[in-house]
Amino acid sequence: MRSTSCLAFSVAALLGCGEDLEIPKPRTDDNPVLLWVGDTADFPMCPEGRLDYWDGWAGVRTDPWYQNECGTCACSPAACVLPDMVKAHEAARCADEGIEVKFADAADPPGHCIKTSPPVPGDAFASVTITPPTMAPACRASAQFTPPPLGGTFARACPWTGEYRTGFDGLVCITPEHDGSCRPGFSARFEFQEKIRDARTCTPCECGEPVGGVCVVDVLLFSDTSCSDMLISINGIGTQEEICYGAPIDSPLAGARVVFARDEPGTCSPKATVSLVDGTIESGETRTFCCSSAEIIYGNADN
Repeated sequence: MRSTSCLAFSVAALLGCGEDLEIPKPRTDDNPVLLWVGDTADFPMCPEGRLDYWDGWAGVRTDPWYQNECGTCACSPAACVLPDMVKAHEAARCADEGIEVKFADAADPPGHCIKTSPPVPGDAFASVTITPPTMAPACRASAQFTPPPLGGTFARACPWTGEYRTGFDGLVCITPEHDGSCRPGFSARFEFQEKIRDARTCTPCECGEPVGGVCVVDVLLFSDTSCSDMLISINGIGTQEEICYGAPIDSPLAGARVVFARDEPGTCSPKATVSLVDGTIESGETRTFCCSSAEIIYGNADN
């Protein structure tokens, strides 16, 4: 089977080289077509924008190097996450339920001055519960892969418009005779299965539980929104349970800085090393075409 570029040369040769070459006319009683044949699935548009075409393929396969594989699975790190709140308590030693004080956008960027929300007045602030940093509970797997491209021979049959169309790079074809043979002048015989759909997908990549990693933060609390009057500096907070700290008497809580002292993400291993091709290529019935350029296609095979 010749590629699209060779077929384009073939039709040009039929049309323009040799005034004594008789171009056989297709019969009009068996739905003649213009047949494009190529080695990729990049089908051209039919002449005159016709949409009543037929698509087929033959010898369809995936690249043999990747025929069962879509790609190698990988996992992102399990990131450390800064605490985004504390609990301010009116009672000493965190004896009451407390109120949540948010650190809006604490990680954007880490260490910048945060205005606490809401601000806590001095007469309502006797102790504070520090929320520890966390590690993401899971790693993000590779993005979903797409199946490897198909190889083979592809065809599109467009309705015959009554004249040869050099811009389409197609061959004029008719159906076989009743005995299955091709009549003289249309001796190039092609068989394609109807292209139904490529139903292949790729198995998803999944990650195991995170292992390793260390997340440690320093939390600095301030009585003003510009983070210039520091109340408490709490260093080396790891991923343990919440911890209670006392606050200076009659000092409001209005600002904070939160930074990583250690930011070592955990790692995950993919549950499967490779994403595999799943599903099949669906084909329909076989259709035979008798085309008018056998001597061009096969006669120039060595050129």
